[in-house]
Amino acid sequence: MTIEIRITSEITVRLIQSCGGDHMIVAAAKVSTNGEEALQYAKEDKAEENRGLIRYLMKMRHGTPFEHSFLSFFVHAPIFVWREWHRHRIGFSYNEESARYKQLDPVFYIPPRDRPMVKVGDWKPGRPKFKTLDEVYGNNADAAYYEIVREMRHGYEEEYPRYVRQLGRDLDPGLARDNLPVGIYSSCWVSCNPRSLMAFLSLRTHDQEARHVSYPLYEIEVAARKVEEALAKGWPITHASFVEFGRAAP
Repeated sequence: MTIEIRITSEITVRLIQSCGGDHMIVAAAKVSTNGEEALQYAKEDKAEENRGLIRYLMKMRHGTPFEHSFLSFFVHAPIFVWREWHRHRIGFSYNEESARYKQLDPVFYIPPRDRPMVKVGDWKPGRPKFKTLDEVYGNNADAAYYEIVREMRHGYEEEYPRYVRQLGRDLDPGLARDNLPVGIYSSCWVSCNPRSLMAFLSLRTHDQEARHVSYPLYEIEVAARKVEEALAKGWPITHASFVEFGRAAP
């Protein structure tokens, strides 16, 4: 059986739809003092008038106004990324490709050459830090990377045909998938509101200036930085305030 295995370092994040903006956050906050009159704030985005209130909401962690908008993404990522992303449950909705119902494509992950991937000497599980191959192996870094990728590809090329053979026996797809490594890709629709997205970003991005510095997995941070671009574009005042006040979700 000859099956072409595709290996890649790409993680796809594509914004499908979004609704709302900074003005909707202001309108949601204003209803507590203006009642029905707050609807006027939902009709027009007045950036300078909105900035002060949004900064106050973020600083004082009044979070519910940030829940009245939403974003939907299409994400194509390795299953080990989904293992971490699905931990974010509050304010998130997911619909993922299912290996119970369809054959997963032979697309597998390999790390990019410059990914920090070698543990430092005082490595700690709670605050994991890594060095690049160049830092560890110097002139032999290319050879080290070749061996890492070769081992990964070899595992993928062994296990995926086993999966296909099991499917060929009319085995339950939910059982046939058991041999597949977590480096195989799966696609998912992800929807959330800005508040839940900021909670995700606070944990899945590394920033030394953050109020609470996080040490995320490299691959989920790649995805997180891409969804952050959508937040910054659609909710520029909200995003700027999020960064200003230490990347802590309200």
